[in-house]
Parts: sequence; C-alpha cells; structure tokens
Amino acid sequence: MEARLKEDILREAERYEGAIMVIHETKNGQMSDAWEHVSSVVVQTPLEVFRSFEADRFPIKYARVPITDGKAPKSSDLDTLAMNIASASKDTAFVFNCQMGIGRTTTGTVIACLLKLRIDYGRPIRVLWEDTSNEDVHDGTSSGEETVGHDPVSSSSIASRPRKDSSRAFGINDILLLWKITQFFDNGVQCREALDAIIDRCSALQNIRQAVLLYRKLFNKQHVEPRERRVALNRGAEYLERYFRLIAFAAYLGSEAFDGFCGQGELRITFKSWLQQRSEVQAMKWSIRLRPGRFFTVPEELRAPHESQHGDAVMEAIVKNRSGSVLGKGSILKMYFFPGQITSSHIQIHGAPHVYKVH
Repeated sequence: MEARLKEDILREAERYEGAIMVIHETKNGQMSDAWEHVSSVVVQTPLEVFRSFEADRFPIKYARVPITDGKAPKSSDLDTLAMNIASASKDTAFVFNCQMGIGRTTTGTVIACLLKLRIDYGRPIRVLWEDTSNEDVHDGTSSGEETVGHDPVSSSSIASRPRKDSSRAFGINDILLLWKITQFFDNGVQCREALDAIIDRCSALQNIRQAVLLYRKLFNKQHVEPRERRVALNRGAEYLERYFRLIAFAAYLGSEAFDGFCGQGELRITFKSWLQQRSEVQAMKWSIRLRPGRFFTVPEELRAPHESQHGDAVMEAIVKNRSGSVLGKGSILKMYFFPGQITSSHIQIHGAPHVYKVH
C-alpha cells in the first residue's frame, strides 16, 4: 500500500512541475494548504527508510504487521509478532508504532511483554514484580476523553463466577464471557493474572481492559444519540474481542504448544492452529461479533442510581396520556437548538431531559 501511495504522489507531482498539494495543520487545529516540492529521493516508504538504515549498518530490523485501526488483531497477526520476537536476540529492544500510537501500539507492547516473559522465564507464565495492584492505571483512553474508575482485578475475582450484587459497580468480571474463557483453560486464571498485570504496566496511553468498560459506559447512557451508542457498541465489541483474544494467547503461551518456538521443547504449534483445535473458543469469539449488545447491557441490579430506567418510565407515562388532535397518544415532541441558544425554562426531571415549561 505504501509503495502504491508513493507512485501516486510522484505521478501527481509530474503534472505540477515536481510539486504536490498537501495540508498543513497548526497546533491550534487550523488547516492550510501548501505546495510541497518532492522527488523520488525524498518520498520513501517506511520499508525503504529502514533498508537505508540497514545499508548504513545500523543494527535494526523492520517488520510490518498490517492491522486495521480499531480492530482486534487476528490470530495470524499474533503469530507473525511471535515469530519475529522469538527469533530476535535476547537483548533486542522492540519499538511498536501505529498511526496514533495508542490502540495498536499498546496492544503490540502487551503482546511483546507476554512473549518475553514466556521466552525468558519459561512456563508457567507468572508475574515477576510486586505491588502491581497498587499501580495507577489509565482508564482506557487518551487524555481529554471521558474517564472510568480503576477496576482492579484479583485472582479471586477472576476465578469466581460473576455475581449479582447491587452494592457494587459493573466491572470487567461481570462480563460472563471473560469468566468462561478464563475457566476454559487449565492455566487460564494464572495466565490472565499475568496478562492483566502487563496490561496495567503498559497503560501509559491506554488500558485495554478499561477501554471495554469505557465503551460499555457510553453504550448504556440513556440520552446519547443512537449513532453514538452504535459506535460505542462496535468499538467496545472490538476491544472486548481484543482482550478475549489476548487471554487465549496468554493461555497458548503458557502451554507446551509454544515450547518449540523458544527452544524449550519439541512441540511447535502456531496460535492460529492451536485456536482452530478449540471450537468452543471459536464459538465464544463469534458470539461477540454476532450479539455484542448482550455483553454490554448492564443488568438492572448492577446499574448505578443515575443509570436507572426511571426516566424512561416517566416519559412513557406522559406520552401514553397525551390526547391532542395532533399531539396524540404515543406522540413525542422533539426540540432542536441552535449553537449558543440558551433556555431558561428547563425543568429538571431525573431521567427525562429537555422538558420545558410553556406559557
């Protein structure tokens, strides 16, 4: 793709005497267009840049793993990363980068840490540092976005079946699917403990586990536009699948299937093949794609007071009692605002916004 883009740029530059139109953006977000003079020497793909480094004898290797933005990496993507990391020397430093440097970059870092833990220390995969539960972790988003509370995960909560308890907030372990995938593997609890500790340590820009809860929270907000809720559901489902796949990958690394790739045994089974042998895991994964809403709808007993459905009941009762010739039973009134418009007749009814007094 990068090579084709380079061809397009150079082809267009030929039409405009060696220049191409580009967009500049200032720090305050202002856009402006400008002509940029280019040539085949200065327009290079990432692969060409790294090859020039190698030609200059820099000890560096470039590996591109194409993953769609916002999507969970495929099992074959994890295999590609695993092969590159397992074949590198022990003192190799790994640098991960995506377009924004947040989601896929963080995921790659988590995968690399899991692999290094397995390669350097063997089985079983276990956390080698202490006090990880006291670390401050981010909320699954970059700065400036809505935050959710820290959701500490202990081995007891991972191993226990989700329970209905109105005295606590909805947490990651209330998603039954995650409990099922953890319990499915013999080493599931231990491997997920290690995974969660690594996720927390790699959460400078994003916490993968907390991202699931962030989009769950947005999806369950009552007064959000349907399009925004749909986007939150789709993104949340992708992050849930990402976390789900990482749990399975951690269990795979904790098994003998990976021994041959790191010189610790004879068995060499790729993650993709290993997953295909476990139809139950495949079925769980497809349940996320086919019915994501079931994993993101918060049970009534776990809803916070401000998330209750009381407001919906008020609105339903009012609409049902209407009897006008135009504003009849079942009719609603929708009010639109111009930017900057201020209203002073807003009546606060919990759960029913935009109710106004008229004269």
